[in-house]
Amino acid sequence: MMNQKKWTHVAQGICVLSIIFLVLLPSFVEVGFANPKTANLAGLWVNYFGGFHAVFLHLPIGAVSYVMLTEVMSLLTSGRWRIDTRLALSFAAVMALLASVFGYCLYLTDQYPAGDLLEEHKRDGVLFSILVFTALAVKFQSYIGKDWWRICYGVLLSASFFMMLSAGHHGGAITHGEPNDAWPSKVLEKRKAAEAKAAQKEVFLYDDIVKPILEEKCVSCHGEDKQKGALRVDTIAYMLEGGEETACLVPGDLENSALITYLHLPLDDDYRMPPEGKKQLTEKEIEWLETWVKMGATAEIKVTP
Repeated sequence: MMNQKKWTHVAQGICVLSIIFLVLLPSFVEVGFANPKTANLAGLWVNYFGGFHAVFLHLPIGAVSYVMLTEVMSLLTSGRWRIDTRLALSFAAVMALLASVFGYCLYLTDQYPAGDLLEEHKRDGVLFSILVFTALAVKFQSYIGKDWWRICYGVLLSASFFMMLSAGHHGGAITHGEPNDAWPSKVLEKRKAAEAKAAQKEVFLYDDIVKPILEEKCVSCHGEDKQKGALRVDTIAYMLEGGEETACLVPGDLENSALITYLHLPLDDDYRMPPEGKKQLTEKEIEWLETWVKMGATAEIKVTP
């Protein structure tokens, strides 16, 4: 019993130190410290480690989900089906810590546009890690303490699980766009609207054809929530403004409009848009974009589909 108490206190001490570190983590350095274009050697190392965020972020999700399922099964069977989850929860806590650290490194690169979505993802990710460590500390205490510690553990584990869902939702929205946009009824509604517009004798080339193409294939990486290369294509004004490296849209000039030229690059080219692995434009869609640029790239142009 004494040995178990000793290791319980050691584990709880590690949890407390980890929680303190996580609380202080967002205040270490300012955003932009690891921007690969301006960073010093230390910043470049932070930039490098930021790439590991994607490696670790799924591990605590799977581990916490396993622990949650196990504890629910134990509750439903009145304890007859019970597994010691301390090891699995310890693994989840360590992986959550690593995901938070590497995620913060990625945050410092300033590669993602500042805004509520990014801040909410950072906040929820850190809170998730803190809750997992707190739940772990209470879990150890429940083995040597009174029964009410088990109730506290259940509450904390549940809070961890729902905070994990929130952080995952915000992270998915940053990377892939709003998940709810793929809701079947919304997809069918957009499809019907597009078909109705296509049936008209004359339509606005930008509003009715070009803009839907860009929204489907381009805006998730170059829109309001995310702008790779500081480029947005969700309005004509932003396309005329261009990105960091090249002109996106030059009315009447296909060869100098990256909106067009990047579509024809080889799939393995770093500048290919959309990049390899993303849904590509069809030949007809590319033709519409080229027609729009050649005709002056304004919102007033009308065509017969």
